[in-house]
Amino acid sequence: MKVEMGKIPITISLDAPKVGDVLRAKGGRGDTRFWLVAAVANQTAHVLGLDREGNIVSTASYGVHALAGREIVGAVEDFAEMRLNIKWETV
Repeated sequence: MKVEMGKIPITISLDAPKVGDVLRAKGGRGDTRFWLVAAVANQTAHVLGLDREGNIVSTASYGVHALAGREIVGAVEDFAEMRLNIKWETV
């Protein structure tokens, strides 16, 4: 799977992250340049780390309060409604 990055827009300021938000990553090791919020549950945001080309290269979980006020650079429209189909193995 790959996320189409397009041209990165100007900063969009929101109070708290929501599913589909894309935030600029801060420091750290590896190729992660952006975080895509994949889920928010129990005041914890679960994020996918994206490199400059949009490849998923890492994952992490942060308290929602740690991401509140961070620079939001974009959003993946309808990400919360995305559905993946599991093809179950026969037993």
